Amino acid sequence: MATMIEGVLPEALCDELANRAQIVIDEQGVDLVQHSGLGTDAVSDLGGDYHHHIFKGDDVRRCLPELYAVYHALTPLISLVTHTDAIVSPYPLSDVNIKAYPPGGGTLGLHYDTNGITVLLFLTTNREAALRMQIERSHPSQCKPWIEHRKIHARKGALLVMQGRKVLHDSEPTVREQKLSVVYNYYERHDTYRHEDFDNFVYYGAKPKGLSETSGQE
Repeated sequence: MATMIEGVLPEALCDELANRAQIVIDEQGVDLVQHSGLGTDAVSDLGGDYHHHIFKGDDVRRCLPELYAVYHALTPLISLVTHTDAIVSPYPLSDVNIKAYPPGGGTLGLHYDTNGITVLLFLTTNREAALRMQIERSHPSQCKPWIEHRKIHARKGALLVMQGRKVLHDSEPTVREQKLSVVYNYYERHDTYRHEDFDNFVYYGAKPKGLSETSGQE
C-alpha cells in the first residue's frame, strides 16, 4: 500500500527549492488553506482540519518548474513500482501541488484520495507532523481483518508512493517545524476519475455535494 524510495532528489536541491517556496509564501504569492469540518463521504473525507499553504499546479509551474519536470520524468518509475500503466494527471490544477505546513498547527484532515496513485516528494526532514496511515489488512491465519497503523516522517529527498484511494491518511499537526511536501498525483490510463467538487473543497473550503447530487460520474 505504500513504498518509500530514498534519495530521489539531493538534499541541497531540496533546501534550495524549500527556500524559494518560502519566499513565495512570505510574499503571499500562494493561498492559505484553512477550514475544518467540511469533508463528506462524497469526497472521501472525514471532516478534519486543513491548515497549510498550497501551491496549485500553475503556482508550481510558475515558481518551481523543476518540480513539474521531475513529475513527468518519474512516470516510468511510478509505473514500475505500482505495476500499472501510470500517466500524469489530466487536471492541471491538481497535477502537482506543494503543501507547506506552517509551525504551530499545520495539518491535513483524515481522508482518502480520489486519484489512483499518490506520490509525495519531501523537501524537508521532520521529526514531527508524521503522515499517519490506516491500512486495512487481512490474512488466512487471522479470523478477522485488522487495521495497521503506520507513521511516516518526512525525509528530505525521499519519495513515498501510496495507494491513496485505499489508505485512510492524514498529517499530524506541526508544533515547531515546517513541513513541505510535493504532491504528485498520477492516474492509471483507464481510470482518471476525480470527484467534481474535490478541488473546490480541498483548496477553497467549499462544502461538497453528495454523490447522489452529482451528475455524469462513473
